[in-house]
Amino acid sequence: MSHANAKLTFFGRLLIIQRLEGRWTQAHVAEMTGVSRATVAKWQKRFREEGEAGLRDRCSRAKHFPHALGEDVVEAICRLRRELGVGPHRIAYELRLPRSTVYAVLKRYGLQVLRRLDRSTRSVIRYERERPGELIHLDIKKLGRIPDGGGKRVASGWQETKAARKGPGVGSDYMHIAIDDHSRFASVEALPDEQGPTAADFLVRACLAFAQVGITVERVLTDNGGCYRSHAFIDAAEAIGVQRLRTRPFRPQTNGKAEAFNKTLQNEWAYKRVYLSNAERLAELIIFLQDYNYVRPHTSIGNLPPASRLVNNGNGNYS
Repeated sequence: MSHANAKLTFFGRLLIIQRLEGRWTQAHVAEMTGVSRATVAKWQKRFREEGEAGLRDRCSRAKHFPHALGEDVVEAICRLRRELGVGPHRIAYELRLPRSTVYAVLKRYGLQVLRRLDRSTRSVIRYERERPGELIHLDIKKLGRIPDGGGKRVASGWQETKAARKGPGVGSDYMHIAIDDHSRFASVEALPDEQGPTAADFLVRACLAFAQVGITVERVLTDNGGCYRSHAFIDAAEAIGVQRLRTRPFRPQTNGKAEAFNKTLQNEWAYKRVYLSNAERLAELIIFLQDYNYVRPHTSIGNLPPASRLVNNGNGNYS
């Protein structure tokens, strides 16, 4: 696919060929099209050899990787990691490879953090509850609202690295998140604050939303934020019969599925594209959740969407 600022699309290249066939010179065609003469000659050569198919976009991925690691080397790196439980420095020494190469392979296969591997089997440890509703992860992600017109993100020269600079704004949305540990089915609401009553009301609505798809919430896991320690939240959980669990202090990875979903929420919805208003972004939240829950493949559950793990019949079987 041509990039956004490309001078030549398929039809632009076809126009070059048509002008050349009309006895225009390469120099004249290049001047009128705004490209170099070498570019004109390249497309003329491709058309001569392949016809119109040669004018189509091609994948930019290299056809040959002369310096790529062989499968036997990759297998040896992973095997030493599991057998010896040592770091990239030792593995690099054993295999006479650069440490950076070894680390890249370990990262690619999810072996870069030793504590994620079982001490005996050296297989990747994945914690997952056995059934939907057994544990729901709750979290809150604060997002700055988008002013009408798009704000600084549509301004010329704006860069993501400048986003953290403080300045006048239009407030924030607090994204209250609930995600099921077993299925990864998620419920999200944009609310005005992160106070106890707000979190309590969201808990009740999230449980109702999960019930509509066959999930009975048994426990919820939260961090140690004030809203989750409030009387309003505790009373709401007790009223609907939901057990409360909290993460260990300063251990956000305990709530890792919520943290991972926060990244997905930002990358695939909040900052996926430029929005011209906050209302426009919030309107797409429903579309994102529908895609995430029912369409988008999730790697940790076999490249299936979360809805594939929900109860879908009276016998309690999963699809």
